Order: sequence, then structure tokens, then C-alpha cells
Amino acid sequence: MTAVGGTQLTPAHDARGWQERAWNQPYAYGGEGGSGCSAYVTKPAWQHDPRCPGRTVADTAAVASDVAVYEPDYGGWVRVGGTSVSAALIAGVYGLAGNGVRLPPEYLYRHRRDLFDITAGSNAFPASPSLTCGNDYLCRAMPGYDAPTGLGTPDGTGAF
Repeated sequence: MTAVGGTQLTPAHDARGWQERAWNQPYAYGGEGGSGCSAYVTKPAWQHDPRCPGRTVADTAAVASDVAVYEPDYGGWVRVGGTSVSAALIAGVYGLAGNGVRLPPEYLYRHRRDLFDITAGSNAFPASPSLTCGNDYLCRAMPGYDAPTGLGTPDGTGAF
């Protein structure tokens, strides 16, 4: 099983065209992505983060903010957000890659080069970030693996 975090996008003047940061909009589009260290699920062999003895969430991420979807019951196009959106997007990437049922979750960890590393933002509650998460990789996006965005967001289907 792949755990999915959320990001938010802003336009950028570079080749990619977007800047991405850990999703944190508590007053718009539902809030912020969750992350942390499981007290119940054993640490898988492919995760090697320093401060979590259990499974760390997330493995990867996708946009979770201000996503347009067509919903006729709500009058047509609406904007939605949340890790329910980002998880569905990652499921779609697995589908495009054609490997969803054949690849173990650790495959992502062997293909980091096929992911955009998210290095900005935090999913801590803005009013008290140091109290709600400790201000480290368990809630802050940083180079390499971090809990809010995992290894990063898809750069094509190579990691999937």
C-alpha cells in the first residue's frame, strides 16, 4: 500500500512552470495533509528515516489543493482539495504506468530520480507549528524523504 501526502502548486517562471510545497491551507480547501509516525504499523524494511520506529506517512504526494472536478450534482465544475484528491491522482499514475498490482511499495524508494523532491512547506497548524509537530521531517518538507510529501511528486510514471 502506498501512503499519499498532499501538495499545493503556485505558478513559477522556470522550465517546470510550477513551484510545489507541502499542503497547508487550514482555512481553505479542507486543511492540511496528515503525516507522522505510526504507533500501530511496523516500519517496512525500505523506510530508513531517523526518528520514527513505525511506518512513516507518506511515500509520495500529489496536488491536494484547488483541484477542479466536474460534479453535476453541485452544478458543474467545482474546486476540491484534500488527500482524497491526491490519493486518487496517484492511483491514476499507477494506472497509467500499468504496474499497480505488480509492484511492491518499496519500488518508489528505488526510483527517487523519477520524483520531484518537495523541499518547502509544512503541514503543521500555522498558529503553533513547533507545538503540533516538532518542526522536523515528520511535518516539514525538506530535501530527501519527509513525512508530508514522502519522496516527492511524480515526474512521469517511472517510479510507479
